[in-house]
Amino acid sequence: MATSPSLATAAEPMRIILRDVPWAAYKALRDIPANDRIRMTYLDGVLELMSPEYLHEQGAERVGMLIRAVARASGVAYQSARSTTFRRRRRRPLSGHGREADASFYFGEHAERLALKKEIDLRVDPPPDLAIEVDNTAQSEWKLPVYARLRVPEVWRYDVDARTLWFGRLRAVRSYEQIERSVALPMLSRPWVLDVLSRGEGLIDSRYEASLDGWIRDELIPPEH
Repeated sequence: MATSPSLATAAEPMRIILRDVPWAAYKALRDIPANDRIRMTYLDGVLELMSPEYLHEQGAERVGMLIRAVARASGVAYQSARSTTFRRRRRRPLSGHGREADASFYFGEHAERLALKKEIDLRVDPPPDLAIEVDNTAQSEWKLPVYARLRVPEVWRYDVDARTLWFGRLRAVRSYEQIERSVALPMLSRPWVLDVLSRGEGLIDSRYEASLDGWIRDELIPPEH
């Protein structure tokens, strides 16, 4: 019996760039369940296929741990959308945009709106308040226009090899400007987040997560009087 074409047979980490890919072909590949583990970025006919490495996924998990811990300690409502596919089609065959962030979050009222949702529909639902890109074997800067078109207000880019961190805020001209303090979580400065991520080197997740609570309590959240 014939089976649908799939890209999920790669046993090793991969990164493939395809050009002149129609939206319909991108959508068909994205919607095949066997391709769920493959991250795809689509921008006007250019399609990137990537299977993340362990270091990449570890970096994304650490940033996610930090964000969740800070939100809890600060009393900020949050909802993780993880690597949900966000995409929008345009009218021309080679026009559209789609991406799965390495991590993504809704905060406050937006998080509450998703409480009973089973699917996110960008025609009626907001995009994530914060998207996280982790760079390991490739740079994610070219993906910023995708997030800008999706109207994601804030993007972080964390390079796990170079140990650098970039915060970006969406401007009215549909591009991102560098900022030093988060918009979604104003208590977080870029240097502090980078420092706390570096402290986790050599720690397994459970010990890092346990340490986060103390660092946040001692350095970030002022004591109640």
